[in-house]
Amino acid sequence: MSIKILATADLHLGKSSADVSGSHASTKYTWQKIINYCIQNNVDVLALCGDIVDWDNRYFEAVGPLQRGFEELHRHGIAVYMVSGNHDFDVLAGIAGNIKLPNVHLIGAKGQWEVQKFEKDGQLVQFAGWSFPTKSVRESAFLDWGLPGYDAKYPCIGLLHGDIDKPGSEYHPFKLDELVKSEVNLWLLGHIHKPERLRQNPEVWYVGSPQAMSAKEPDGHGALLAEVSRSGMIGISQVLLSTVLYRTVEIPVSAIDEETELRDRIINALVKDGMDAENEMPELQSIVYQVKLTGEHITINEVERWTRDIIQYSQVLNRTTISVRKIYSRLRPALQKLEELALSNSPAGVLAHTILEHRKGVVTPFLGRLIADWKVKASHAYQSGTYTPLLIGRRIGPPGDQEGMNFILNECNRLLAELNGQLNS
Repeated sequence: MSIKILATADLHLGKSSADVSGSHASTKYTWQKIINYCIQNNVDVLALCGDIVDWDNRYFEAVGPLQRGFEELHRHGIAVYMVSGNHDFDVLAGIAGNIKLPNVHLIGAKGQWEVQKFEKDGQLVQFAGWSFPTKSVRESAFLDWGLPGYDAKYPCIGLLHGDIDKPGSEYHPFKLDELVKSEVNLWLLGHIHKPERLRQNPEVWYVGSPQAMSAKEPDGHGALLAEVSRSGMIGISQVLLSTVLYRTVEIPVSAIDEETELRDRIINALVKDGMDAENEMPELQSIVYQVKLTGEHITINEVERWTRDIIQYSQVLNRTTISVRKIYSRLRPALQKLEELALSNSPAGVLAHTILEHRKGVVTPFLGRLIADWKVKASHAYQSGTYTPLLIGRRIGPPGDQEGMNFILNECNRLLAELNGQLNS
């Protein structure tokens, strides 16, 4: 016999996956899937590592589903151990306190380390945790490290939310070394939405969000299943629960001369990829693609015109709807004498020289000035009042050099292809 623990984080109840329609895009739907998985697979404990609720203004949308879920878990004898994060630092404690269910335990309230014990058939597991006391926490909780009631005879699982090895973060910066030096056998972390194993012995995991929420969260999402044996050994496996998947597919277009051929190549690639994903992810219902065009072509503008309407494409596979949210080009002009052209003082020559130097890893003064100018204009755009409603509750960093370089080089390639077309016409 073993104790089975399903761990997840960053559910953000109250939100929905971007670019997807249907009830399955809602995190309320995901929450119910988590509950169903626990019941159907005889899970003993559901561990929640913070940001279960998305901001205080989502409280009334989240409290009903959360409470009903806790009650359903209680009826099936499933315990809940959780810590709060920066999104739900104030509301999670209120919800847990109001429903007063004996199976629901908030650990480390008010920013104090705490240990709580779970027992099943004489087998005991300890849960250690610390919860956000305020929205912003700029120092590591390990400055006040201590586990009152900890017993070294039993395995200990830590629940924590925050930024690992990111000094200066306002979302609880702590160090991997601090986790390693603790008495905890397995750390389950929240805040970073991508699931990732950071270390073995002790095991340290960002469990990730159970539902992919945007194109910034590609690949499979779900939960982590930990099984603690009577000997104290802990086995870990990932459970893919997300109904939504975001993918980027690269389409080489160098040898394509007709619109229908390009369209068929893109659609065939998406269908094949979608069928493979369906087989890998049993809960999948929607795949949202970004299509990246790669290679060289004589008429880049023509290729981009051919693909303009692909964003309207949608198709249902066996059970999954696939769609395209974005097409972007990384095409280069197919010029046989690019080196020769780069020697001229013409506008085409300047563009050709810039592209060739970049391929060698050199940023020319011309490209450097363009990137600097782009960053200024992009910063003004980011700060525009037009986009203020989209930034509520989000942080967008300043535009970076690499982002600017990608944009400028893409425009250089397009413009050079256009100039070349004019010269040859």
